[in-house]
Amino acid sequence: MSTSPRRDGRMSWRTVLWLAGKGGRDDGTRIVLTAVGAALGTMSLLAAATVAAAGHGDGPYTSDLLNQPGLHPGIVIAFLLLCVPILGFVGQCSRIGAPARDRRLAAVRMQGGTPFDVVRIAAAETGLAAALGAVLGTGAFFVLRVLLGNPVTATYRLQEQDGYTEREYTGPALRFPTDVLPSTPVLVLVVVVIPLLATFFAVYALRGVTFSPFGVVHREQHRPSRFTALLLFAGGTLALASFSTVVDVLGLEDGAAAGIGLLFLVLFLVTGIGLLMSTTALAAAIGRLLVRFGERPSLLIAGRRLLASPSQSARTNAALLLVVLLWAFTQGFGANLLAGVERDEALFQTNGSFYRGALALVDLGFAVGALITAAGLLVGCVESVLTRRRMLASLAAVGVPRSVLARATVIESMAPLVPAVLAATAAGIFAARGALGTTVGNNGAEFEVGVPWAGLAAASFGTLLVVLLLILLTLPLLRRSTDPAELRAE
Repeated sequence: MSTSPRRDGRMSWRTVLWLAGKGGRDDGTRIVLTAVGAALGTMSLLAAATVAAAGHGDGPYTSDLLNQPGLHPGIVIAFLLLCVPILGFVGQCSRIGAPARDRRLAAVRMQGGTPFDVVRIAAAETGLAAALGAVLGTGAFFVLRVLLGNPVTATYRLQEQDGYTEREYTGPALRFPTDVLPSTPVLVLVVVVIPLLATFFAVYALRGVTFSPFGVVHREQHRPSRFTALLLFAGGTLALASFSTVVDVLGLEDGAAAGIGLLFLVLFLVTGIGLLMSTTALAAAIGRLLVRFGERPSLLIAGRRLLASPSQSARTNAALLLVVLLWAFTQGFGANLLAGVERDEALFQTNGSFYRGALALVDLGFAVGALITAAGLLVGCVESVLTRRRMLASLAAVGVPRSVLARATVIESMAPLVPAVLAATAAGIFAARGALGTTVGNNGAEFEVGVPWAGLAAASFGTLLVVLLLILLTLPLLRRSTDPAELRAE
């Protein structure tokens, strides 16, 4: 293999691109899944840009949310938030076949490549895959525009000229703003932003890896203090749950809406950061408990794996925990909103179905986001099995039943995730009820706002059930990885 160096000692871009396209089966799987994630992200951004371009005079649309331009920023934010789990999915895909890729890049160093050449090869591989996905996502988006471009007969509401009253119409309407298109600079920016972000994360992920002609060295990153993580999460959650008291103590109750909103945002971010920081310590703590008190072999194997790499659990669960945290908060917000609407008979008769439909659409968006992040966890589980296939084959060769290894895989994935998801759900609902209150007023009377148990169950237990089902899909791969032939795997 020739690296074809230039006069300045660096590898030519032609050689970089050629090496980026080489690799084995795992590398091909990583490239395909990265392209799929980039395509989904590009479609989400294009949808957000299209909704942002729609305004007064466009439409009408079958959805009342699209017929009210004042609600378009919320829809745009929802599409942008959907990109967070998608980027998490792309990040998980980048870990597939990582050991084999690391050895291949170390071989490049043996042939005279520089550390900067190695980084360029990894960045080019991810960037090209993401660029291919962005192109495919753009093409799929325009195909959907054509498929959804024909009007359908529907009943919809439009605002009158005064901007306050609404009138109901029945006639042809569009299912999506296919009558508008973002400007060319916006389209170009949307198409290139996902590949740029994917390339940046690929380079950032290699910051702790040193490729040398003698091998690959992974530098262990500094783990956050367990006390600091617990302090951030518990303190933030407690402050959000008693938000009105915090506002009173700080003296922000008199017309300081901007200050109150900024304070809530800061506390919510502190809670989220503490939640993500504590997942590593949580995985290590659960691993120690399983090793100390577990009597079954599956518990001991899962505990040892968690102790060996607790940060891997934190990395795979991060995006899912953020989705659950936000989903639980919106459940509390929706319960408070519906309680106020239902107490106002006039408002409930005119716009009750609209508010329920809007909240149902929000739930659907979070469900899609949770499904995408769960798919990222599936990819991480597959990567873990492929990476440790030689160890798994060794355990099977000395007599460990495959059923024990299968249970250990499930326990390793679910044991740290269950308490983390429950903690994220609790923090989200505490934040909503602390900021919005537990009562609503109408005509001088106060009414209790119930806890949305059904929505919280969907956000927590529903998400855990989906993750469990996806993890069970990897068990057939475990059977192949325990084949005695894998003992010769590098």
